Amino acid sequence: MSTKATKLSTVMKGTTFENRTLRLAREHLSMSLRRVGGAGDGGIDLQGWWWLPPECLHETLRAGLHADGATPATRLAIRVLAQCKAEVKKAGPRHIREFEGTILRHSAYLTANEGAGAETLYGTRKAVIGLFASTSPFTKASLLQAYSSPIPLALLHLPELPESHAASPELSSEDVVELQSLPSDDELRGTLLFNPALSGAGGLLRGRVEPRWERSGDGAVGRPGLWSEGRRLENWVPEDVGE
Repeated sequence: MSTKATKLSTVMKGTTFENRTLRLAREHLSMSLRRVGGAGDGGIDLQGWWWLPPECLHETLRAGLHADGATPATRLAIRVLAQCKAEVKKAGPRHIREFEGTILRHSAYLTANEGAGAETLYGTRKAVIGLFASTSPFTKASLLQAYSSPIPLALLHLPELPESHAASPELSSEDVVELQSLPSDDELRGTLLFNPALSGAGGLLRGRVEPRWERSGDGAVGRPGLWSEGRRLENWVPEDVGE
């Protein structure tokens, strides 16, 4: 295979993974994101908003509430910046450190251009959450790096689908069973993890939102999900969201 063909294949693989991450985030994590990857993207592949019930968030963010008659409940929108890595090699601590720097740089840019604590029609820009999605697992060192970070981070390990499931739809709500414990590394289909700055008792979500990986009864395929107080949070994103 020529170098040009190899580069094209790599780009297509990355784009496919970005689109898959975007779709899963919208359908299961209440995130309305859009692709921004390309030349001059500053290390960000997806960006947008995370729509969560206000009772799940820290008190300092509730001033940015946006009520809408079309919503199932009042939601607060938090800005999300995401990076997607479709690589064979495991995501290491260097990837997390670089992502932290990217989040800080973009946060400083937003603050300088929009004003500290500026509000929008949808919510607040007081907080920025980093979502790092990878087709490969995270190393223990990368997990330690993320868990020690003061930046609210979500880590999503989304393995490439086997050919037998590549064209299959995601799980329906009837297929979902709650995971009581994670399977071994060899059996793990995917993971969704939040660091303490995001989901800890003193973090952005005040310990009220629990990330889980849900799977069908046979464990063949799965999806990420959000739970609170033993119940799955209803997924919701607006039909059309601007910047």
